[in-house]
Amino acid sequence: MNPFSLPQCVLLLLSTLLGLCQGLEFRGSEGQWARYLRWDASTRSDLTFQFKTDASDALILYFDDGGYCDFLLLTITEGKLQLRFSIDCAETTVTSDKSVNDSCWHFAMVSRHNLRTVLALDGQTKAEDVRPERQFMKIVSDLFLGGIPGDIRTSVITLPTVRELPPFKGVIKDLNYGNKVPKLINSQKVRLEMMGLCTGNPCENGGFCSVADGEPYCDCSKTGYTGRTCSQAVQRKPGFSHLKASESGRNKGTALFSLLILY
Repeated sequence: MNPFSLPQCVLLLLSTLLGLCQGLEFRGSEGQWARYLRWDASTRSDLTFQFKTDASDALILYFDDGGYCDFLLLTITEGKLQLRFSIDCAETTVTSDKSVNDSCWHFAMVSRHNLRTVLALDGQTKAEDVRPERQFMKIVSDLFLGGIPGDIRTSVITLPTVRELPPFKGVIKDLNYGNKVPKLINSQKVRLEMMGLCTGNPCENGGFCSVADGEPYCDCSKTGYTGRTCSQAVQRKPGFSHLKASESGRNKGTALFSLLILY
């Protein structure tokens, strides 16, 4: 199978079926966001992902009940991972002990179990309970990574100040709801990466394969070849060397002719 012939929607499907490592690169741009299908964390569920960043303050993920009481917000605050959530307007915050703004990979998990919510970072867990009258979290919105779309009305955002948070800068990969890969609905100003598309080495003649915008890309700059797979030989245009060679030949011929005349 040639990955170059597949549209991005098919590549997204293959990433799920074949276990390709799907990641999102965020550049901290204003107006960036990725939108995933709603995570049903009303009673019991786990959300896991890996990430790396050098940002000290940033929005990682957010979802809510459409402007009433319930929300869940995961941020980087002063270099540490911070989980803030509300159930039936009973709110609390959990903050990791270790810093994460070191440009190293970290594994994070948010675990929901009725009124108990756990934040795990690289195997270290911290938990908080809330005591509302209602025993479950209401969830209406989709899940947003790295930022909030500008076309969502502030009136339907439970925590309006989420818009004021710095957008995430770094890479998030292997997002899972339980043991399932959630559907990426759409995104803006976010680069999609899928490790594994270069495994089959689609680049010929020593070309270097990388992934950009969900598609494999061949760097042919050091091969002497061109084309999508570095398969077309570069047509070298003649330079001045052939002119110098011809001129040298003419000079030698003129000198020989002069000697014959003198003789």
